[in-house]
Amino acid sequence: MIERIRGILVQKSPTFVIVECAGVGYGVNISAYTAGKLPEEGAEVVLHTNLVVREDSMTLFGFADKTEKDTFIMLLDVNGVGPKLAQRILSGSTPADLLNMIASDNKASLSKIKGLGKKTCEQMTLTLKEKAGAMLQTLGDVEGSGITGMGALTGAKMEAVLALHTLGVKDPAAEKAVVKAVEVLGDAADAAALIPEALKYL
Repeated sequence: MIERIRGILVQKSPTFVIVECAGVGYGVNISAYTAGKLPEEGAEVVLHTNLVVREDSMTLFGFADKTEKDTFIMLLDVNGVGPKLAQRILSGSTPADLLNMIASDNKASLSKIKGLGKKTCEQMTLTLKEKAGAMLQTLGDVEGSGITGMGALTGAKMEAVLALHTLGVKDPAAEKAVVKAVEVLGDAADAAALIPEALKYL
């Protein structure tokens, strides 16, 4: 298994990177959460990884930190959740917020994550509630991401953060800018309104 790679970041996009190690370029699938934490192309990068082996393919998934990797592996225990869906789920929330939503049985917030239906949300909380709670205790982060007055970064808020990532804005600057935009426009504002407002605070 390939558990971790370190090398030069040759190419990056919001969902995929190429990391060159000892002359070999590894294609790695990533979440938007990890994309927001990447250095510029040409710099050294370290990614925790998980190799998914199928009969006709081998796909490498990369993670900014071990918490995201452990959350990804945990999500695969849910019936109906494969690697690609797990990656999309991690693109819709920070790992700590996701764990907090699962541990607190917060299906309403989970359902705001793109790609998650009611049935999958129910299956996630049923299957992973205890595991997620234990992971949060290990992290010492029972309250989630620590962002106050905003709740979990889901729905339009996360869409706005991801849009800032594509513009080259990294976390925590992207998250803080969106928090300020929500304070001005209100919690019901959509991503189209949040993005230009957030840009004012960068």
